[in-house]
Amino acid sequence: MNRTNVYEIIGTLLGVCYLHVTMALQLAGSYGSRVTNRKHWVIAVAMILATSTIWSQQTVQKVMIGSIRSDSSDHLLSQYKVEAALALALEITGRYSLVQNTTRDSVVATMKRDSISVQMAADRLGAELIAFCSIARVANLIRMEVVIVGGEGWVINTTGVGFALSFLVSDSSQQRIVDPAILTATQRALSVALLDSAMYVSADSGLQARPTQLTALGGMEFVMGEDGLAPWSVFKEKIAASYDAVATVVAAMRQHPSVTVVDVESRDSLYAAAGLYMVENYNALSGIELKTLRGFDVTHVITGRFVRIRGGAEITLSLNEIKPDASYTSIRTASSTVSVDAKLAFQDGIRSCLRQMFGAITEPVQQTR
Repeated sequence: MNRTNVYEIIGTLLGVCYLHVTMALQLAGSYGSRVTNRKHWVIAVAMILATSTIWSQQTVQKVMIGSIRSDSSDHLLSQYKVEAALALALEITGRYSLVQNTTRDSVVATMKRDSISVQMAADRLGAELIAFCSIARVANLIRMEVVIVGGEGWVINTTGVGFALSFLVSDSSQQRIVDPAILTATQRALSVALLDSAMYVSADSGLQARPTQLTALGGMEFVMGEDGLAPWSVFKEKIAASYDAVATVVAAMRQHPSVTVVDVESRDSLYAAAGLYMVENYNALSGIELKTLRGFDVTHVITGRFVRIRGGAEITLSLNEIKPDASYTSIRTASSTVSVDAKLAFQDGIRSCLRQMFGAITEPVQQTR
């Protein structure tokens, strides 16, 4: 059978850098524990460049699905949707193609054996990689995990997890449409598993995807500031205003290429799954909230403060990284001054902070009269 050798598999599966480092270390080992001759390093670099040329000339590799795990009670998810998403996600790269499950099952049916392993089926089909997929959904948040197995003897495996938010709803049935989110989550999982974050940068604009930071919304604290300042209605209505704040962040970050923001419904569903209810958006993040978010693979959180000052109010947003011990550290902050006591001005201030921190955002649709 025309199987790719283990070094080519490593190059494809774990990324060109893995192969480069491996070959360089092997070269270095052949000259002793340390390479002190500059000429030897030049040879190593030449081998790396030659490997890059080989990489660019590789043919399309076949990928076979080993298994798909999903919640059978979730009518929005199915193995067929996962297979379709994986097939398209692989096809877009131009470097991989999926062996359809029907083809796999037909070949397996012809193999006259009492027990047939996944690896035996892949060998028969000439597949060089095997993909094991697991998909889950919490409200609007899709999580896809892909484990890729390959190499001679099927001894190499690597895992990638991708997230995407579903925000489409059918006009007729008002049912969520999750298929685009499944595809995006699958692309992101493959990018991580194959150690190639730029795998889809050359795809059509609607199919471009890259790994993202899973980011939740923390509280927007309302602080009256100095004594003697006239109270603002936005502060009096902080329950509604804080919800508007997190909704504004979700809408503005919906299409951001490097951040997946968990919407309020999905975040509260995560909290509920952990037995945490009635979390108010105007309160500071608690330790139990951070621990819960971290337990669901959320790595970052956006928090905010709205402080009444002379001449208006100041909004400060902060992007924070959640540590393994459920503490968090600020990565970047941005501030904006609001001079008018109005919800629209408040929302504009939030978007101003987001532009400062993340660059381009999804702007609100301008209403025409």
